[in-house]
Amino acid sequence: MSKLLTDTYKQVKKSNRSTNDANVKIQSDARNVAPSTSKKAVSDDLDKLKQFDLNWEFGPCAGITRMERWQRAQKHGLNPPESVRDLITLHPNDERYTKSLWNDYDL
Repeated sequence: MSKLLTDTYKQVKKSNRSTNDANVKIQSDARNVAPSTSKKAVSDDLDKLKQFDLNWEFGPCAGITRMERWQRAQKHGLNPPESVRDLITLHPNDERYTKSLWNDYDL
């Protein structure tokens, strides 16, 4: 049986109390901007998110959503791009935006 990347790194969950407050602020900020609709804008958005996934400066992304990874990087003072958070919050129900590049692979 092969070993998964997620077997090496423990997944640490923090209490939802503090994240709920942060999510409310993020969602209220995101309401002021309309989601991208043109094919070019969507393609540019997804390229930006792909670059975020490929940047190991913000830690591993296997087994967690992009927002969880962004929040973890922020918690540890790694200064993830605000534009990535904005894109994710603008498209909360679209898996192309919320799931990482590696979502479809067993790592």
